[in-house]
Amino acid sequence: MPLFVSEKDLIPGSAAVELHSGNMKTLFVYGNEANMMVATRYAGYHSKPHRHVPEQLNYVVEGELWIFIEEEGYLVKKNDFLRIPGNLLHWAWNRGSGPCTMVQVHAPVLAPESRVGTFGLFDEGETPNVRKSPPSESVDADVSAVERRVLAKHGITI
Repeated sequence: MPLFVSEKDLIPGSAAVELHSGNMKTLFVYGNEANMMVATRYAGYHSKPHRHVPEQLNYVVEGELWIFIEEEGYLVKKNDFLRIPGNLLHWAWNRGSGPCTMVQVHAPVLAPESRVGTFGLFDEGETPNVRKSPPSESVDADVSAVERRVLAKHGITI
């Protein structure tokens, strides 16, 4: 495995969490301490609540997406950043008409063996020593009241 890879050489993956609806495409690379994922969530994407050990940093490249963390919600748009602290319950909903593409960084590495198309960026002869976390844990929780309350603050009824 090299230190470099082109997007055209990666195998796209999909959501590794349970979904209410929609779909997403992911490109996932990792090193010893962190991973980077480019995630495109298509219109209608709505994940179920989940949590994971890694802290997650997000940057929106295109589109917009509602991200809910515990009892709060954030509408992130192009050029916005958002941090999700480790182990907090969170989920996302693309209520728009187009895709939302985000760059996401997780540290430590978010269970690369549980995803399709992951690619380790390691030099020839390097012995990887990946600090992995367990996969995301889906949580069976009815979060519709949180969504209604947060969206109502923004004049949106569902």
